Amino acid sequence: MKSSALDRIERELKKLFGDLNQRNWVKVSFILSLLDLSFLVKDIPNKSPFNPEAFLKLYLYRRIKVIRRYPDLLEVLQKNEQEALHLGFSKDENDNLQLPKKRTYNQFIQENVDKETKEILGSIAEKILAKAVEHKIILDLEDVKKKVKKFNGDRKKIKEAVKLVKKLVYPQIDIKIKNTGKFTTKDLLDVLVHLAQTHDFANNGSVTFKELNSKEAPHGNTLMYHFKKFKYNDQVKDIFEKVLDVIFTFAKKNYKELRRRKLDIAIDIHKIPYYGDRNDSYIIEGKHERGTTHFYQFLTSSIVVAGRRFVLGVIPIHKFDNIEDLVDEIIKKTKSKVSIDKAYLDRGFDKPKVINVLKRNRVKFVIPKIRSPTVKAWLRKSNTLKARKIKDFEIGIHKNKAIVDLYLVDDEERVKRAFISNLDIPEQLAHYLYRFYSKRWGIETGYRNMDQDFKPRTTSKNYQIRLFYFLFTVALYNLWVLVNIVVSIAIYGRIKDKPVITAKLFCVILYRVQLDSGG
Repeated sequence: MKSSALDRIERELKKLFGDLNQRNWVKVSFILSLLDLSFLVKDIPNKSPFNPEAFLKLYLYRRIKVIRRYPDLLEVLQKNEQEALHLGFSKDENDNLQLPKKRTYNQFIQENVDKETKEILGSIAEKILAKAVEHKIILDLEDVKKKVKKFNGDRKKIKEAVKLVKKLVYPQIDIKIKNTGKFTTKDLLDVLVHLAQTHDFANNGSVTFKELNSKEAPHGNTLMYHFKKFKYNDQVKDIFEKVLDVIFTFAKKNYKELRRRKLDIAIDIHKIPYYGDRNDSYIIEGKHERGTTHFYQFLTSSIVVAGRRFVLGVIPIHKFDNIEDLVDEIIKKTKSKVSIDKAYLDRGFDKPKVINVLKRNRVKFVIPKIRSPTVKAWLRKSNTLKARKIKDFEIGIHKNKAIVDLYLVDDEERVKRAFISNLDIPEQLAHYLYRFYSKRWGIETGYRNMDQDFKPRTTSKNYQIRLFYFLFTVALYNLWVLVNIVVSIAIYGRIKDKPVITAKLFCVILYRVQLDSGG
């Protein structure tokens, strides 16, 4: 269903944007009003007073405009009733706009929008944004005007900050282009930034870059030719380890907020779906997700403090690697950059050997516990208690054994949750584990930024190209974090928790700004 649905949408958007060619800007809601999503809702029972198709368009509207909080979404639509009507909502007999409450919206999405439909909707949102860029149409001019007005006095600071990080990082990436070559490394990287910003492939993205910037640009085949020069993984890894070090060293040196105290980190595995031949030793099999069971995987460590969420380390995972050895390696990498306060890992790291590595490195950690038969037995015993601490809880047997504290805690809905940790927390304060572990959720936002705003697309089977693309994505993300720190302190005198400039705006400025007066 997915491929046929996307082909249908592609044709519809091509015609739709073609008809809009004389316009310089258009509302997102207007684009959605012209989109036919009836094929996605034909089997959905209409139990609510709202049109099912309106819910899907509301989902798309929210995603395209990046409105994270539902109350903020309602506020936008209440102030702009015409946009709500575009999405398919209506007014009652008293001329009052009728919009679904958060609970109604969430219930509809949970009950009727499965994983495949969410993937289709995500692709539709990306296609709308890509078509807007391709046709040079601004979506929601009012939003742009507000941003321009807000940063009118600060545009110079933003450009200077972007120029600074470009000067800091571009020279670190050496693609070995001959002096007689038509294009420079900078030219290749500028196009790659554009591919990341538009989430596009090399061939198509190089064409749109050329059209948008009215300048000569390397063709997609030229990009692939130069990126294939890397014959070994270590060549690519060494380049980007240096890039990440340069970015973070600069941040620490210039901003005391990153060096004056210990920082909480998250250790995670980032998966990139793979759909081609499976003869590469870096392709790892896993649970079915996003249409495949095969992935390239990378172990990462990241700061979880809002406004400072740098990725500190990245290690590619080979199918024969032992995860505990990689965790040991990434902890050492991370400790060379920051003092670790607490580390948060998901339940995929609930393994005795990983836990012993964390303890051996003297890292305080919090991990959600897999519900083994022993844990389930403790949960039954603790049913009437709000919290319980089981000291010296054993995981594994014999030599493959780890000893931790097991915490059983009621969440906000009074559902019992299990954590393991080496933090010494009194039983009556066990609910603090939620507050601690919730910091890790910000990393999920970071991953979404990398996937949606900083990732060029490729179908290449060359692992060095795949590795280069992923590490370049991480470098772009870290640059964005750094630029937001620079601009935030320049404008507000402190590091803001939320980004001051969007990821997409950052990418556009990055490839348009000149390194120096000579270009």
